[in-house]
Amino acid sequence: MDTFFKSEYKKINISVPEFHFVLGSGYGDAINSLKKENSFSDVWKEKLVLDFSKVPGLCATSVEGHGGSYYYFENCKTKTSICIQVGRLHGYEGLDPKLVVKTVTGPAMSGTKKFILTNAAGGLTEKFSVGSVMLINDHVNLTGKNPLYGPNPVDKNGTELGPRFLDLSSAYDKDLTKKMKDSLLKENLEVNSGIYLGLSGPTFETPAEVKLFALWNLHAVGMSTVWESIALNHIGVKVAGVSLISNLGCGLGDGKALDHNMVIEASKKSAHKILNALVNLV
Repeated sequence: MDTFFKSEYKKINISVPEFHFVLGSGYGDAINSLKKENSFSDVWKEKLVLDFSKVPGLCATSVEGHGGSYYYFENCKTKTSICIQVGRLHGYEGLDPKLVVKTVTGPAMSGTKKFILTNAAGGLTEKFSVGSVMLINDHVNLTGKNPLYGPNPVDKNGTELGPRFLDLSSAYDKDLTKKMKDSLLKENLEVNSGIYLGLSGPTFETPAEVKLFALWNLHAVGMSTVWESIALNHIGVKVAGVSLISNLGCGLGDGKALDHNMVIEASKKSAHKILNALVNLV
């Protein structure tokens, strides 16, 4: 797959993207709005839109709010390029973790060294308001699965991509996270930090589960990100994570029943500011 991405970069005559941004639920409209802004379009030229379905080894996503495309942009002055990935694959679609993470491991093996993973997550504390963001400083993987399960992943030459037993003590790069925080604050967003809990989904958590996770001192819960983070750390690239708090966990807040449309609508309100912060980070 890395050969495919390298050939695509060559076709459109861009350098290997310096940053790869993964946009979570409800961010799709944000990129369309961003492209219309002169402050962006005067600086960044769109070079290619590549759907997951066109990439060997990937498949289209089946989830509303996850477009499943790579957008490549080149800075008109510096010629630096970036990739904005709109949407991701999920385990609850019936997909194996090794397939889910290919959306980011392919670009990583093609040379991109900095990845920022965003998601929409449920807050596990009422201290977080809907529409705020949480920088991920650690995670807990309770999906019951791991993308490194089985033979240690290797490249096309048979060389192991990383150690058999991976140290995750610094899964989220502190320097990249600090820069992300500064960029988010400039967008007048409420910025917190905490531990992200990854579950398999697709059900939302019960009130009892939310209460238990809060007792464990976990701060936000979602159905993505942890597998990608593990796989990218295995390859040895830098990772930062940002959760948009799209709702409070069941049993917190106003007590309304949760649904995916609520997540998407809440995400739209802050997604544009988060995307601005990502681009300004470059």
